[in-house]
Amino acid sequence: MRQIGFIPDPVDARKFEDYLFTQGTLVRMDRYNAGYNVWVFDEDKIVSCKKELIDYLENPNGQIYSDAILIAKNQRIKKESEILPDYKVEFSDQVVHYPRITLFVAISILAVSFPMLLDEEKKTYMVRVFGLSMQGLDHSTGLLSSLAFSSQPWRLITPVFLHFSFLHLVFNMMLWFEFGRLIESQRGMVKFLFLFLALAVFSNLAQFLLGGISFNQGFHIAPAPIFGGMSGVIYGLLGYAWMKGEFQPELGVGIPPSTLKFLLFWLVLCMTGLLGPVANICHVSGLVIGMILGLFPRKFTL
Repeated sequence: MRQIGFIPDPVDARKFEDYLFTQGTLVRMDRYNAGYNVWVFDEDKIVSCKKELIDYLENPNGQIYSDAILIAKNQRIKKESEILPDYKVEFSDQVVHYPRITLFVAISILAVSFPMLLDEEKKTYMVRVFGLSMQGLDHSTGLLSSLAFSSQPWRLITPVFLHFSFLHLVFNMMLWFEFGRLIESQRGMVKFLFLFLALAVFSNLAQFLLGGISFNQGFHIAPAPIFGGMSGVIYGLLGYAWMKGEFQPELGVGIPPSTLKFLLFWLVLCMTGLLGPVANICHVSGLVIGMILGLFPRKFTL
């Protein structure tokens, strides 16, 4: 038995279960928050069911799925009068825990962000310990050399743990759980860990090197001021899941079109400046590297 994905709406989950029932597919639906994780018992049907789920999430109101409700009902009534069927569909209220890397990173973010949001002195301390800035680098060598051979290499990753408002923290945590749970469950703990690290390093470094671009009295490129947040990683996971869903749907890593459109709209809105100072370089670079990693062939990819 393997999990093929997640359906956030219980009504949609029941409808998809009815559709699979009409196809003779053995499934299990595990309650998870407000929705259901979808599990398939028959290993030979894993790939086809993943593709079916992606198609369904793109258009859950399709006629074929609506028709399946009545068909499945009639088939169940017929089977009740027969000998025990070869299979049954199970809906369980068992809570499936978050994958370990997703949960560990979330706890780390809360451990760093909550104290700094509640106390200015702790905020200064957390930024000094986990932030990425010119302070502490050896200016006698090149900038990249200073970063590469620094005695504090964790600073290439740890800015993702810094959040400067409760709204920023809540928004990022919600998306981190959504993308992290999906991708880690499908790609495995080790691959997901390396994916997280790659996205964190690349997006943080891009923001650090290019985030200080200004057009005041000419074009200037300079290191960014203090920044933080998981947004670069989240947009990287968005790009990764987007490309996997488009070109390798058999992996079961895909996102609903509505989520994709919303986050791309949010990306553009942040770039307008209407929401105040935003690490746009971090967002865009994370999205780009995530898409590149998502396009790698399956045998070489994270």
